[in-house]
Amino acid sequence: MYKDLIDQFEHGGEKLALAVRGLNREDLTCFPIPGKWSIQQVVIHLMDSDLIACDRMKRTIAEDKPTLIGYDENKFVQNLAYDEQSAEDAVKIFDMNRRQFAKVLRKLPATAWDRVGMHNERGPTTLGKQLEYYLKHLDHHLKSVHEKRAKKGKEMW
Repeated sequence: MYKDLIDQFEHGGEKLALAVRGLNREDLTCFPIPGKWSIQQVVIHLMDSDLIACDRMKRTIAEDKPTLIGYDENKFVQNLAYDEQSAEDAVKIFDMNRRQFAKVLRKLPATAWDRVGMHNERGPTTLGKQLEYYLKHLDHHLKSVHEKRAKKGKEMW
C-alpha cells in the first residue's frame, strides 16, 4: 500500500511544476479569485508546508511520540515575503525535498507506518496518516491553481 503512496509523494514536484508551467510573474501574483491566495502564494505555501511536513515525518520516524507543532499558514503568507520569493526556486525545492525524502520512506520497515507523532492541534497521528494527508494537501492546492489558471484564461487542458 505505502509503495504507491510513496511513488505519488515522490512525483508531487512534477505535478506542481506542470501546474505552473507557462505562467509569467503577473499570472503568478494576480488574484483572479478575490479573497483567495495568488498562485505565487500557493506555490510558496506548498514549499514551506512540505518542508514542515517532512520534518514532522522525520521526527515521527526517529523519535518516540514527538510533538508536531502546527502553524498559522495565513500568517506565513502575510509575514514571510511570499510575493518576493521565487516560485521557480520553490518548485525546485519542493521537488528535491520530496525526491530525497522518498528514499527514506522506501527504506522503512512495515512497523514504521504505525509510529505516532502528537500534533499539538490535531492530536495523535501515525506516519501513514501523515503521508496520506500531505498527498491530499498537494492535490487540494493544485485544484486551486487550476481554478485560478482557468479564471485567467490559461487552462492547461
